[in-house]
Amino acid sequence: MKQEHKLILELLESYLEKNPSQRFGQALFNLNINEFQKTTDPRNPNYNIRDIHGDNDLDILERIKNRLDLIESQKNN
Repeated sequence: MKQEHKLILELLESYLEKNPSQRFGQALFNLNINEFQKTTDPRNPNYNIRDIHGDNDLDILERIKNRLDLIESQKNN
């Protein structure tokens, strides 16, 4: 298994352990692993799932870490 895969799985596991009431699919969205397609009009949200097939593992890791940082900073405020 690639090191990036292990890191992604470890972060996901840690997140789910800290948030046991969340479903697996919720965790994927809350950690920005899966995302909705971007929209240019905030009054007209797009609820189609963005295809992440082309995302490399390091980009996904960066999104997860950024989201975890945001979650942590919100807890401290």
